[in-house]
Amino acid sequence: MSTPVTIRVWSDFVCPWCYVGLSEVEKLRKEYDVQVDWRPFFLRPETPPEGLPLPEYVRERMKDPNNPLKVRAAQAGLTMVHRDIIPSTRRAHEATEFARDAGKLDPFHAAVLRRYWTEGQNLWEFETLRGAAQDAGVDPDALQRALEEGRYTKRVEESVREAQGLGVNAVPTFVLGERFALQGAQEYDIFRQAMQRLGATPRAKQP
Repeated sequence: MSTPVTIRVWSDFVCPWCYVGLSEVEKLRKEYDVQVDWRPFFLRPETPPEGLPLPEYVRERMKDPNNPLKVRAAQAGLTMVHRDIIPSTRRAHEATEFARDAGKLDPFHAAVLRRYWTEGQNLWEFETLRGAAQDAGVDPDALQRALEEGRYTKRVEESVREAQGLGVNAVPTFVLGERFALQGAQEYDIFRQAMQRLGATPRAKQP
């Protein structure tokens, strides 16, 4: 039996390309035996709890119907709402570490992205994170207590520093099998080529 290929992904919930990249990861899960390790990163570490306005240049770019992000999101079947305020993601990352310890990292991470990008919810609000916890089968009361106590603050900060020490300066950044790093939500063929170079064998197709 082959050992799963570890895919470590540094991402931030307010990064739209991280939402698009999630769909590529799901394709990899279907084709190969992989283990995904979501890691935190602060795209805008200075963001206060009340959030910051979306930069004007980003607003202008998003008005273009041929914007690459819009095209890729449509290809992936993703609905993405327009955001004017970018919230702090510190609380969401800490909540994700709680979900990791509960064995629900993947479903919780996906639920937070969906609630933010498709449903337009505020990542800083406990209501959003409690909802994601319920989606993923995580105890929302225990999660909120852990966040209020700051139980995961240090772990998230250390993980972000580790990313910076490794030279991660943009998200999403994917490291496949500890050997190949891919930056940005690359097309799926690029991921497949990396898996082939790692010697990974595709799953047997079901009859």
